Amino acid sequence: MTRPGTRRTAGMMVALSLGLAIGLATESGTGFRADARADQDAAAALVLQVAPTAPAGVELPVTVAGAADGAPVQLVAVGSLGQLVLTAVSRDGTADFRLPVALTRSAGSVTLVASSAGSIGRGTAELTPGDAVGPVQAVVGARSIVADAADMSMVVTIPVDAWGNSIAEGSPVLVSRENPVGVQSSSGAVVSHLLAFQELYSGTLAGRGLVWVATGPVTGPSVSLDEVAGPPLPFSLEPVEPVLAAKAGADGQTLVPIRTSVLRDRYGNVEPDGTQVTVEWTGPEGAGRTTAATISGVAQLSLQAPAMPGAFQITGFCRGVHSASALTLPFAATVGTVKMSARLVDAGVFVSIGPVNRFGGTFVPDGTTARVSVADADGEAGFASAGLVDGLLDILVATRPLVSPVTVTVSVLGAEDVETLR
Repeated sequence: MTRPGTRRTAGMMVALSLGLAIGLATESGTGFRADARADQDAAAALVLQVAPTAPAGVELPVTVAGAADGAPVQLVAVGSLGQLVLTAVSRDGTADFRLPVALTRSAGSVTLVASSAGSIGRGTAELTPGDAVGPVQAVVGARSIVADAADMSMVVTIPVDAWGNSIAEGSPVLVSRENPVGVQSSSGAVVSHLLAFQELYSGTLAGRGLVWVATGPVTGPSVSLDEVAGPPLPFSLEPVEPVLAAKAGADGQTLVPIRTSVLRDRYGNVEPDGTQVTVEWTGPEGAGRTTAATISGVAQLSLQAPAMPGAFQITGFCRGVHSASALTLPFAATVGTVKMSARLVDAGVFVSIGPVNRFGGTFVPDGTTARVSVADADGEAGFASAGLVDGLLDILVATRPLVSPVTVTVSVLGAEDVETLR
């Protein structure tokens, strides 16, 4: 059996436990002390007085209220350029600070935290950029586009204030453009995410244009934008000197200049200087290829005459476009007959060639190649070549032991002479 006093003590303990669990004031005083502490903290919190917005690049005054007289107050300011710690002594319940330009010159948010004797206060200020200062620089890329009414470049600008901050979001920017014939036009853009941009579409006239930007009364230098010709239309090839080309013979030395017609795109624009043209040909000595660059829309090059009669079939292409038709250049024989004599020697066959004359009686040019081959009953036995001088050449063709009959063949510029020994 439980005594009455014991039951009363147990009931008080249960009530006290429930009160503590739900946060009610109890006879122990715990709830009353928690409320008192919250009131005390609220009364001890510091108050920051600062303009919510201010222009960047000026000293920003900050007042901290709520600290005890004579107590040191510390102010921590965190901005775009880093952190600054300032200290002052409270007078008449306030401490005054001024954030220097070194911190405020960069636009953006500044976070402020003040502390004194365990009390803390917080605040923020927004530093706004100033008006744009010149020059306002335009950046254009690509700097060269095709004048086909479809290609595109872009101009980008970042207008800044006196401290290098991008001007305010939504600020208007005027983009101006002058086309290759001097016609000007303008269009608007706005600053967004620090910059403003505008797409620049090509026209159909090749040449150099200009682009510049302005915001308010402030502008900047112009930047060039080149519009160049597109791929050319099919073009033609022709000899530069038709009379020379008609008389050129297969002497292996004459150079015959040929050129393209003026290369123009579908809008009549001339291809820019330096445009590469590839020329290919087939002839009596096989196929060949070379390249040339245009000047004033025309590419010119020289082809060397072959060393044997025949015709060149010449084609060209540029930027994926082929010439409209092939150019045919015939090269007639320049030598009718070749005189030679041959004899067997211990080392092989000694051959004397010449004199070799062109049609008309003159010697072939010095250095003209003579080719000598020796064959016997077993097949090819030796070969040699060298250049004629004054239409003459003595040459030794080294061979293996020869088996009769031995045949010696001499070829000069497509003309041949054959002699059979023993």
